[in-house]
Amino acid sequence: MANSMLLALLVEDNAIARVVVSKLMVEQGMALEEAENGKAAVESVKGGKSYDLILMDREMPVMDGHEATKQLRLLGVKAPIVALSADTQQCHKDLFLQAGADEFIEKPLTKDKLAQILTKYGLRRGP
Repeated sequence: MANSMLLALLVEDNAIARVVVSKLMVEQGMALEEAENGKAAVESVKGGKSYDLILMDREMPVMDGHEATKQLRLLGVKAPIVALSADTQQCHKDLFLQAGADEFIEKPLTKDKLAQILTKYGLRRGP
């Protein structure tokens, strides 16, 4: 387990957001895989992938974050799923939580917000 890196999945259709989050994850010592929509995330898990953390955007083509979260929970995913959205309307937060998300974080994801998430779910490595 000494070199097993924690693996997160970022489900986000915006390429720039993916680059930013990827940089933040590397700084925190986590490996990151990316999916451009919810369906790709669900297919990845169906294909046998396992993640320590899933960061889920709300609004995406093909399959949105609410539906993807629901599907992942139905597949037995136990990893924390953290919803990310710039849209902070209570109804959207509620839909995410009802779908099985562990919490809702307002975009943009910052270094501090990510550090809080990793600490909360026991995913911090090193100092």
